Amino acid sequence: MTNKRKPSRHNQEKILFVMMGLIVIGLVVSGYFLFMRKILPEITAQTQADQQAATASQAQQTAVAAQEEFIPEEEAHTLKIYFAQKGKDSLASEDRRVRKRSMLIAQARQIVETLLEGPISSTFNRTMPKGTALRGLFFESGVFTVDLSKEFAEVSDLGACEQVLSVYSLVNSLTELDPRARVRFLINGSEPVAEYGHVDLSQNLTRNEDLIVSEQ
Repeated sequence: MTNKRKPSRHNQEKILFVMMGLIVIGLVVSGYFLFMRKILPEITAQTQADQQAATASQAQQTAVAAQEEFIPEEEAHTLKIYFAQKGKDSLASEDRRVRKRSMLIAQARQIVETLLEGPISSTFNRTMPKGTALRGLFFESGVFTVDLSKEFAEVSDLGACEQVLSVYSLVNSLTELDPRARVRFLINGSEPVAEYGHVDLSQNLTRNEDLIVSEQ
């Protein structure tokens, strides 16, 4: 009768070592896929959200700093800038103290640029699409021609009320200089077509007092 040789202790330890190695490799591989598929996207999304929040906070701080800039009384002037009220379908003015400009077109540029910065008060919503910039501004025969960058075209994607408030926040802010003036829009140097969204931007627009909430 042939005797079967039992596995030596050395071979048993070798097999155990190999099995432990395979387990470790399996854990490493599964951890890698877990990291790549779940953890990394979450980290990336959070980082992007933090960067956006930091950018918004920096813009807000810049606006506040500009508002708090010391301006001698004889050089100061208060602008009425219209923003959308949160939770309401109306516009209300936010006073901004700025340096006085003697020329009408310089005052108009101040108004539009301040509007594009967005509100300081948390009771208002910004009305201009983010990234919108002023490309040019002209005044002739009672008409302000405002040339905005291509980002302003995003107003066509807004609902009817939001688009009206967006457009007339600029119109009503500018016509604080002259209530009889009209405002003509250009987008990236081109005239908008008549079917552009809920407001006919191909027309010269006049002040709309009905959208302004009465101040207490």
